[in-house]
Amino acid sequence: MMKKKYLLIILGLSFNCAFSQVGVNTPNPRGILHTDGQKDNPASGSSFTSAQQLNDVLITNTGRVGAGTHSPAVKTDARNSGNGAIGFGTSSLAATAADEGAVRYNAGMEYSNGNEWLPMLTAQPAVNKVIVIAAKTDNKVKLVSPSAAVTTGLQNRQSNYLVEWSKTFESNSGSTFNASTGVFTAPRNGVYVASFTTDLAPLAINYTADPLNPIQIEAIWQLYDNTAGVLAANIVNTVKCVNTMSSNSNGNIDAGSNCTASFYMTAGQRLMPYIWFNLNSLNTAGFSLNNTGGYNNLTIAEQ
Repeated sequence: MMKKKYLLIILGLSFNCAFSQVGVNTPNPRGILHTDGQKDNPASGSSFTSAQQLNDVLITNTGRVGAGTHSPAVKTDARNSGNGAIGFGTSSLAATAADEGAVRYNAGMEYSNGNEWLPMLTAQPAVNKVIVIAAKTDNKVKLVSPSAAVTTGLQNRQSNYLVEWSKTFESNSGSTFNASTGVFTAPRNGVYVASFTTDLAPLAINYTADPLNPIQIEAIWQLYDNTAGVLAANIVNTVKCVNTMSSNSNGNIDAGSNCTASFYMTAGQRLMPYIWFNLNSLNTAGFSLNNTGGYNNLTIAEQ
């Protein structure tokens, strides 16, 4: 009986030792489960070359998986001196079922935020995105239409096309924005966000000749086709942003406006800003922008 008890104890200890670490193709496992693909690991010791680790896969006692490395620093670690790439497959799981942090390949890498699959936009664009910033510090405009002659002085109840800008920045050093004419030309198909702000020099708001005509100032973006014309027939789209003004004022007040809009533009289409206002009974080209303080600015950014 005593011999049988000793034998059972020895077998039990051997069983525990055998299953404390499992080695496949190696008698010297370095983790709970260790596979040596090429059977090139040393039979003993803890010194392994990078080449020997490269074909190994192991699971540590903390549940980390190392592919090509014996020292995984994260849950799954494939960093090594060889092919450390990880391939992700497609998945038909909904993002809610996959849960936050899941990753899949779907004609591009996507990750789940718990509600939807979102693209992982890590690639750099083939070309620099266009960003234009400009300022205007004079009163030069083209009245009525952008094909008219340049004049000095804005006019009430007329289209005042803003020209003679000072370009302060353009991301790719190109010529997409013509500061002299105020025309931006799309270099390629895409979405462009355009914004400009203007402010007239302080003036008295006292237009009473036509009480049915609203007292207001409009900031407007005009989109033209990709031909050479800037006539009404060439207009593709018009976006207006309106600021209404208070009734007749006793003293001078600022009248300003701004307009921000997104446009899908094809290569060669053109964008131009202008303002229209109805502030008093004068219809002469004698109005001025507020040219101090940086009120009149323009920004166009390719998305």
